[in-house]
Amino acid sequence: MRTPVARALAFEPRTITLGAARSLVALAELSVLVFTSDADLFPAVPNGPTGPRCDGLRTLSLWCVSSSPVALTIFRVVTIAVLALVISGYRPRWTCIPHWYVTFSLAVAIHVPNGGENVARVLTLLLIPLCLGDDRIWHWRRPATPLPAWWIGTSYTAHLVIRLQVVIVYGQAVWLKLVEPEWRDGSAMHFVLQDAYFGAAPELVPFLDSGVLTPAITWGTILLESAIVICVFGNSAVRRVGLALAVVLHGGIILALGLASFGLVMISLVAAASSGRSEHSGELDRAQVTMQWAEEERDGGPTTRETE
Repeated sequence: MRTPVARALAFEPRTITLGAARSLVALAELSVLVFTSDADLFPAVPNGPTGPRCDGLRTLSLWCVSSSPVALTIFRVVTIAVLALVISGYRPRWTCIPHWYVTFSLAVAIHVPNGGENVARVLTLLLIPLCLGDDRIWHWRRPATPLPAWWIGTSYTAHLVIRLQVVIVYGQAVWLKLVEPEWRDGSAMHFVLQDAYFGAAPELVPFLDSGVLTPAITWGTILLESAIVICVFGNSAVRRVGLALAVVLHGGIILALGLASFGLVMISLVAAASSGRSEHSGELDRAQVTMQWAEEERDGGPTTRETE
């Protein structure tokens, strides 16, 4: 069994799953911008300010530079352009910081977030250490050059924090459900499906809200969230099982409740946690690692070559 240090030194973050996670979270935010007007993103609040929320640290948001209609249109176009570039997978090293900034800007400025925006801004921030060492032109390609040794530890640490975020988010969701009587007796989904704002489409309610299906869906949600938490502690194969469960869980929520952007963000979070692979099947030779570090120090530090 490999030591934690050996696992960290063998970590390769640049996988297609990581690229899919970046594209999905960008697609989720893009869907919000494309299908939501400024009036709905920044509605007038009684006895409060109109336009984007720009108090405190929110003043750092792109949307707080100016509140004029022309400026809001420009910010929307800029944000859409950045998100489209991320979705395409082009130059993750250069797009990761703009990706975080436009995600942060939208999350803190809108008046009625659905919860996914806050997860997205944390995720895109944690993706930066995973992407800054990525020299690929497209994040859909396999890497053609080895990751510099000094980026491996940083990437591995960021990846562990993303996995911790999955444990916190889903673990808290399970706990909050279990302390509510409606979730324990299996009736919670009845009230969720009937919700006036987030509920299921009227034509779906008779099929989903039945005496048999309602308890199954209620407890199935809890079991799937619990399983995702357990899977994130496993190796890459087990974490991919957790990703499949997240697709089932949030895919069902998207179909039943229409929470598309939230579902895509949560799937992207679990995808990022399930990404990464080990480049070594056995114990990493410490002498080889030491020699690599010595060569890089002698040459003036690690270098990377652009993948053509």
